[in-house]
Order: sequence, then C-alpha cells, then structure tokens
Amino acid sequence: MKMNQFKEWFPKSHRPEITELEEFWGGSGAAALFRDFAAHILNQYDLRFGIPVWSEKNGWTYRIGKSGVYIINGIVIGGEGFTVDGIEVKDAAGYAVLLEHIQNVYEEKNCELQDKIKEKNLRQADREKKRRKRERVEREALEDRIIPEKYNVFHWPSKLDIQKLRQLYLLDAKGIQNTELADEIGLSLYLRCKYGKEDMERMERYAIRCHHCGAELEGGGDFRQCACGYQYSYKEYRRSYRRNNMPTGAAAKVFEAFITNWELAKSYNEKILLIDSLLHEFHLSLVSGAVHRPVAMNFIEGTQEKVTSVINSLAQDR
Repeated sequence: MKMNQFKEWFPKSHRPEITELEEFWGGSGAAALFRDFAAHILNQYDLRFGIPVWSEKNGWTYRIGKSGVYIINGIVIGGEGFTVDGIEVKDAAGYAVLLEHIQNVYEEKNCELQDKIKEKNLRQADREKKRRKRERVEREALEDRIIPEKYNVFHWPSKLDIQKLRQLYLLDAKGIQNTELADEIGLSLYLRCKYGKEDMERMERYAIRCHHCGAELEGGGDFRQCACGYQYSYKEYRRSYRRNNMPTGAAAKVFEAFITNWELAKSYNEKILLIDSLLHEFHLSLVSGAVHRPVAMNFIEGTQEKVTSVINSLAQDR
C-alpha cells in the first residue's frame, strides 16, 4: 500500500518538498486538503507548519505552531491523506472534524503558546545582548587592523521591482514581447538564485565571497581579509545574507534548475517560460503552508501582503 511507501519515497536523507507530497498523493485530493488546512490555520490563528522532522516510525512528520513553538506535533503523512492527533483527513468529513479539533486545541493552548513565545524571545534577547558584548570585545582587539571604509561592505543582488514584473506579464498577455524587460527580470532572478545557492554552499564550508572582487575567502577565524583590501567578519556576512533575504533552503532544487536553464536560454519564449516556472514555484510556496515565509519574498521587493497579492494575481492570469 502507498501508506507503507512514504518512507521509501522520502527516507531520512530526503526531506519532502510540497510539490513532491502532491506527487506522492496523486489524485487522492489530499494535497488540496493539506493546502486548505495550511491556509486555514494561518488566516484564522496565525499558525504555520514548521519544517518537518524525522520519525523512525512514521518518517517525516509535521508540526503546527508559531515562532518555533508548537502546539501540535507528529502530523503523519499517509497514502490517501494525513493524520493530526489521531484524526485521519482524506475527505471533507475528516477535514471538518479536524477544523473543529484545531479550534479546540488553539483555545486550550493559545495562552500557553504566547507565554512560551515570550519566554523564548526573552532568552533570545539575553543571548543577543551577550553576543554583542562579546563581539564588541573582539572588534576592539582588531581595531589596528580594520579599515572602516572597507570593512563589511556588502553588495547583494537586487530584488525584483514588483511593478516591472507586473508590466512584463501584462505586455506578454497582449502578445507584446519586451525582450529587454524579460532579460532584466530573468537576470535579477538568476543572480539571486546563483549567489543565494553558491554563498550558502561557501558558508557551509566556513568560506565567504569578497563582494568587491569575487575571491573566495577561507579561514578558521571570524576576521577575513581579501588580497584586494576589503575585509569581512564571517558572522556579519551570514547575518547580512539573512537580512537581505538571499534565497536558499526549501526551493534549492528549483534554483539549481533555473540557474542551469537560464544560462542556456536564448529566445524570448524560452526566457518567459523560465520566469513563469519560477513564478509557479513562488505560488506553490504561498499555498503550501509548509514554509515559514513565501519564497517570493527572497526575490521580489515589497511587503509580504503586496508580494502575495501580485503572485496570486499573476498565477491566476496565466
């Protein structure tokens, strides 16, 4: 039975993406229920699916919560649906029972959830205070070596202008091929994908890229100096990467495909299809609920509300 195949499809070394879950479920309708449930808990309770965790018994299981604190654990994926706290969801009847259950759980555990989030934030604030003090001491020890105008100068690839993306799709719908605009948008997506992927791979090896000359800087300490004269803190490099929403993580496979295919694309039609394929992945991340924030936020400038609205609108028009 497919129920017994889940761990074979997704062993411990292969955490499932939402698109892969949809393929696993096939035409059972479970994927639509899963997406609807994700949207429901977000809209009604501001809750989200956390990153799945491995269980020897059930394979990859999901959690529901907020800010890294969870009120439901061990959501099990089955061949025809998913099970939450013993409630099997594979049709409208099971889904209705689940919605009532999640409301009861939220009402019972919300106060405890908020208290735990506050406690976690306080601990994090205390750790941040100690970190800043420690790094201030480290920085003072480097004062004679640091060149302020060349220290931690970052230049990350820019995000897309949301209006330009909308304009490209409006023109394409009218049969107007604006090659220059498609190139600009595709190149922006390409650079965000490329540097997001490559820089994360470097940082996993404890290396970074000089943003002035592109050289790779390795080393065992926090302070890095490039031959071109620019200097970096490895820790600050990682923070800057995150602050600038450089893309990585759940959609890494999609990024790899886009990078490879964009380098080969020549015609307008090839390029618009690639842009469209990435937009489709953005839309999937909006409806899956299996990520903490929409992937589109890594690529498009604007608030989450505006980006979500535009992605949904463009997806519906295609």
